[in-house]
Amino acid sequence: MPAPLGRKPTSLRDRDPSDPFRRVVELAQRARMILDVSTADLEAAETTLGPFDPTSWHFRNALHEAKRSWDRLRAEFGKATLEEALSEAPLTVLTLGAEGRDTPLAILIPIVGQTYRVQRVAGTELAPVQWRITRLTPPLDDGPYYACRLQDRSTQCDCAEWTYRIADENTRASCKHLAALTALGWI
Repeated sequence: MPAPLGRKPTSLRDRDPSDPFRRVVELAQRARMILDVSTADLEAAETTLGPFDPTSWHFRNALHEAKRSWDRLRAEFGKATLEEALSEAPLTVLTLGAEGRDTPLAILIPIVGQTYRVQRVAGTELAPVQWRITRLTPPLDDGPYYACRLQDRSTQCDCAEWTYRIADENTRASCKHLAALTALGWI
């Protein structure tokens, strides 16, 4: 339902947690990240320990369970709804690390249906807020990307979309990486 004239549409993050579409987006993003983490864990275990090691078997079973959960979501909500939900700005953040640590081992966020690891990078005078963004699985040959907010409050990223499509324009447009970080309020 469109927002009434003169009113800005409410972002998903600001909606009530019981809102049906917000619930679907959150479930889809969380499930996609769990599926990607399970895939990465199995690949790492098989590479390090071999395919028949008990640890590899554990991660293979975890991946199987993640796939079954994804299939149940697809059956409940439909493929088109899940694809639409995954195209939304991130609502879910998955923080990996031991309790009691000052900094987490990894922060994962969903960006347009893919899971990315984000790391805060020390800023500079010119770019006080910087993030390193790496796709979890399958890893990119040309990554990681760096996104930043400059001192003048403008933003930029070194991904191909921003470099070749947005950088030359005099607009406030942003690539998917900057849009995700902006939606989370991190940049």
